[in-house]
Amino acid sequence: MKRFCIHLSVLLLIGFISLGKAQALDKVATNSDSLKTDYKFSVDFCPMSPLFKIYAVHLCYKLDKNDELIVAPYYANIHHKGIGNTNAPGFIVGYRRYLWKSLHVDYQLMPQWDRYYSSIEDKTYPLGFDLWNEFRLGYVFDFKIVQTPCFINCQWPFGFALYSDPKGKPESFKKMANENQFFYFPPMFFVGVRF
Repeated sequence: MKRFCIHLSVLLLIGFISLGKAQALDKVATNSDSLKTDYKFSVDFCPMSPLFKIYAVHLCYKLDKNDELIVAPYYANIHHKGIGNTNAPGFIVGYRRYLWKSLHVDYQLMPQWDRYYSSIEDKTYPLGFDLWNEFRLGYVFDFKIVQTPCFINCQWPFGFALYSDPKGKPESFKKMANENQFFYFPPMFFVGVRF
C-alpha cells in the first residue's frame, strides 16, 4: 500500500506540473483577479487550527497570475484518543495553481520531526522524521477592509504520509496509522492579507 501511495503522489505531482503549462480558462480579469495580481505576497492562517491541533502561517509568493509558491512554519500536536499525541515541528513547502478565476489546487510537502508521546506506555519516543503530503482544492474570496486587501481561502485537504520513521512511534500508533492511511478534513478556511 505504501508503494501505491508514493506512485499516486508522483502521478498527482506530475499532473499539477502539467496544469501549470495549460492556458488559463478565463482570460477576463475580474476585481478578484486584479486584487490577486496587484500584490506579490500574502500571509494567511487557519482560525480552525485549535480544533485540529495543527498550526501554520503560510507565506505565499505570486509567480504570475496563476501560480504561487507557499512556505510556512508548521507545528502539529495531534491527540489520538487512548494512544498518545504528536509533538512535531516542521515546515511546509507548496505550490498553488489557479485553474479558473479563484478556484485552485495546492500541493504541499510537510517534513516534520516528531517526538511522539504514548499515553499507554507513559513514554516519549526518540525524535523521528515524518514526511507528509497534502492535496487541496480551494476557492479564494477577496475583499478589502479599510483599503487593506484581505481574503478567505476555503479548502478541502486530502493527504497521507510518504514516510514515517518506524522507530519514532509506538505499536499502537502504527496500528492506527495502518488502518487510517489517508486523512482528510471537512472543508476548512484560512484568513489572510495581501501585500
